[in-house]
Amino acid sequence: LPTAKSIRFILADGRLKEAVERLQFSAEQQQWLPVAFSARRLQAEIRGLEGELWLSSEQQSESTHIQREQLMQKAIKLLDFFRKWEQDPDGQAKLFDTEHREKVDLFLLGINERRSGKTSKAIKTFTSVIHKEPAFTEAYIERAALLMQQRNPDWEQAMEDLNTALRISPNHPLALTNRGYLYIHFYQDTQQACADWKEVQNMGFPIADALLEKHCKNR
Repeated sequence: LPTAKSIRFILADGRLKEAVERLQFSAEQQQWLPVAFSARRLQAEIRGLEGELWLSSEQQSESTHIQREQLMQKAIKLLDFFRKWEQDPDGQAKLFDTEHREKVDLFLLGINERRSGKTSKAIKTFTSVIHKEPAFTEAYIERAALLMQQRNPDWEQAMEDLNTALRISPNHPLALTNRGYLYIHFYQDTQQACADWKEVQNMGFPIADALLEKHCKNR
């Protein structure tokens, strides 16, 4: 698994995205959940700005340099956090807030249930997460996806969940992507779906390219 030492060399070389990817992978494999979740959030920021950050030097604006430096500073702090867990995982685990751990563990249970095809159980589990933590964005997104996939889809609740997720985390790419599906398949609102997917594309996520090509060619 990648170590703090190897990740530090990658980060020092300016390979921000690769460094955070390796940090996230290592933290997830070792179940260092606070580090893994922090890395996921930073990854989303990096991917969202990717189209602006990796231009030739003469094209980069001053604001882009500032944004990149801010992300680098966040990555350095995250690496320090990772190092603490690497040096004393038991001690760090004891410092991890018990209530937060329960919410995260319950969320991960829902993920496992979803992967096992236990849709009804997973929906109930994500609902429990939401009751415990009303600001848990990913729980709304996961529940919405399952509500859309049921034999009798609950489109309206799925839309409510996605809108709630976007109020908590504006411009969340997965919430926007899934909401686009809802606009197309339930509301027949192609214009709004294309607007959501365009936002995702502008953040640098290639998943939107195929959706825009398929549904929004003439818009």
